[in-house]
Amino acid sequence: MKTINKRRAALVLLAALAGWTAPARAAESEGLTIGLIASSTAEQVVAEWQPLADALARELKQPVQLYASKNYNEVAEALKAGRIQVAWLNNQQSIELVEKDIANVFAQGVRLDGSLGYKSLLLVRADSPLKSLADLLAKPGAYTLSMGGKTSVSGYLAPAYYAFAKGRVDPEKSFKQVSYGRSHHENFLALTDGKAELVTNNTEEVPRYEAEFAERWKKVRVLWESPLIPNDPLVMRKDVAQDTQQRVRRFFTSYGRTESEKATLKAINGLSGYRASSNYQLRPVVDLELFDRLTKAMALQSQDPAGFQVTMDQLTQRAGRLEAVLSASRLTLGR
Repeated sequence: MKTINKRRAALVLLAALAGWTAPARAAESEGLTIGLIASSTAEQVVAEWQPLADALARELKQPVQLYASKNYNEVAEALKAGRIQVAWLNNQQSIELVEKDIANVFAQGVRLDGSLGYKSLLLVRADSPLKSLADLLAKPGAYTLSMGGKTSVSGYLAPAYYAFAKGRVDPEKSFKQVSYGRSHHENFLALTDGKAELVTNNTEEVPRYEAEFAERWKKVRVLWESPLIPNDPLVMRKDVAQDTQQRVRRFFTSYGRTESEKATLKAINGLSGYRASSNYQLRPVVDLELFDRLTKAMALQSQDPAGFQVTMDQLTQRAGRLEAVLSASRLTLGR
């Protein structure tokens, strides 16, 4: 069994490296493909999820394949194209899928401590002179900052709003250099290797660092943490057969009863299980994203008043549309 799992993991990784040109939408009789965002390596994430995928395949009596990528957009685009039917994505990408009526949120991970969220972090080295966010903001242009990709909630959106925008700070003007696009894992290693002075990260990854990089973790200190962000959701394409959708939902929300299942969930970002969820869990991140776009529009108001008004009208319409979609799913779930 271990040999088979290793082969599957290798095939998934090779598919990622090759650009993955599978047909746009395979028949459901050919099975389901689950897409996964990889904060570490694609191979490691696939290995962690493989026991769960095997159990789902037995439950559905059809093949279940895994596809993982560090590039969050690749996973989202594959789901849009129908090459993936179920995915673990971040909240921000899920907003777009819900807004375009492609997929719905159906489950949310629950951590071992029972929490339903995580926090964005700003990390510095333990020997850094910085002791607080106020220290950092009081010295514009003195430090370098490495953030995640701009589709990452904890790597970009949450710190951009809570740490910087609320203090009327423009990162592009307040740091010696700002870089984007590193994964949390890459940011952590860059910081401990002395290649970065300040990096974004999140509390989801800390147990992994403590377990796998204990000596490196001792060299790191948390400078700032955000308010709670909802755990990234599981989403499913709306065109998956209703019977299959129901069986997938039941599987995830009941998984974690045996000792082996508990061990699998613990390996998947320290989870104890999944609970039923809906599109409404995206609400806090919708507010963050809309505020981020509003802040950027406000910065250009004096340069292009007419364009600013158009942008404001678009944001108002979008906010109303999203409110209706999210609230409808909240009622459906019976919250």
